[in-house]
Amino acid sequence: MTSSISLSSGSRQADSSYQVVRYQPALKTQVVELQCHLWSPSPALNAAYLEWKYERNPYIDAPLIYLAMHDGKAVGMRGFFGTRWEGEHPAPPAVVLYADDLVIAPQHRNAGLIPRITTAALDDMATSNYQYTVNLSPGPMTVLSSVAAGWRSVGFMQPMRRRPWRVVLRRNRERLVRRLPALEQWVATKRHSLADIDANHIRRGGRGARRIALEDAPRCAAMAQLVVQIGGGRIRHVRDAAYFAWRFQNPLSRYRFLYHANPQLEGYLVLQEYTSPYAGADVVNIVDWEATSIAVQAELLRAAIDLTGDRELVVWSVSLSQQLTTLLRRSGFKVDPPPSSVTEQRHTLLVRPIRATELDGDWHFGGRRLLDLHSWDLRMLYSMHG
Repeated sequence: MTSSISLSSGSRQADSSYQVVRYQPALKTQVVELQCHLWSPSPALNAAYLEWKYERNPYIDAPLIYLAMHDGKAVGMRGFFGTRWEGEHPAPPAVVLYADDLVIAPQHRNAGLIPRITTAALDDMATSNYQYTVNLSPGPMTVLSSVAAGWRSVGFMQPMRRRPWRVVLRRNRERLVRRLPALEQWVATKRHSLADIDANHIRRGGRGARRIALEDAPRCAAMAQLVVQIGGGRIRHVRDAAYFAWRFQNPLSRYRFLYHANPQLEGYLVLQEYTSPYAGADVVNIVDWEATSIAVQAELLRAAIDLTGDRELVVWSVSLSQQLTTLLRRSGFKVDPPPSSVTEQRHTLLVRPIRATELDGDWHFGGRRLLDLHSWDLRMLYSMHG
């Protein structure tokens, strides 16, 4: 049995044939099928993603998912999953809800369901202990609807890309063969995956290269210890061993880990690619990159470039030091131009207090101003892009 949620007064004129309900386990199959429009075409993969992200989330006890129902069927969804952020010491870390997975079934996309679901969700969560909600991976329509609902855009993630000429040629070729299914399938089978690479792809030219290991699994405890050793101070997601253990189980992604040790861990770099056919097959992301020195980071970056070969390599640069952005430019990376309109925004940080009574004024977290981009240490790992 599902529980319906009272809609705000601003939604009273909406089509009464729709009802917003809070997720119940009995609706799991419907959510999995609905998310074939967003996550992947595979119900099995979607079920695994739902279970990982919402049912096994380490920060909240039960899934916070809100569904628009029509004739007993789920036709719209917005989820809020748990994340845990920290700021300046001694402010304690706090759980922040990440607004994500917004999808409307195609035949219901002109019914005003996005604001209706969002308003009902925020009204329902207003009595909770959570103060803020964030989104680090909104699509253009999500940005548009979120700003209208009180979210504020903090800034652009400034992705930097290394795009080998082979990527450009391959994409042009694929446009030409798209009308030939057999040839298109052949082209797809020629793409390399992170699952196919091994340590032999790393050049041994640099003195530090011999200390770099490529592995399939995260060294959760050692990585967390390195994060503590390097320190922080800006607003960032808590990267402890429990977070790493959960985060790298994401079934919509594949990860490979580069470690630099001498013999203690001095740095790591995490590569990620998407497993859903809806996402770009040519793209590999650097989702996290930490080291005790710029020299170690340079060795790790050189190894990442060697491993990814002729695939596009992307990293968010907004929180990186000038030294690192210079290193990236010298390695062939170029920064994306900022979006010229809302319809182009895909790498934007959105923030909002959950309670409407807190919308006015300046927002603070962990001793930092939330709406100041310099307050944040942003990595793709914290988002669902990575």
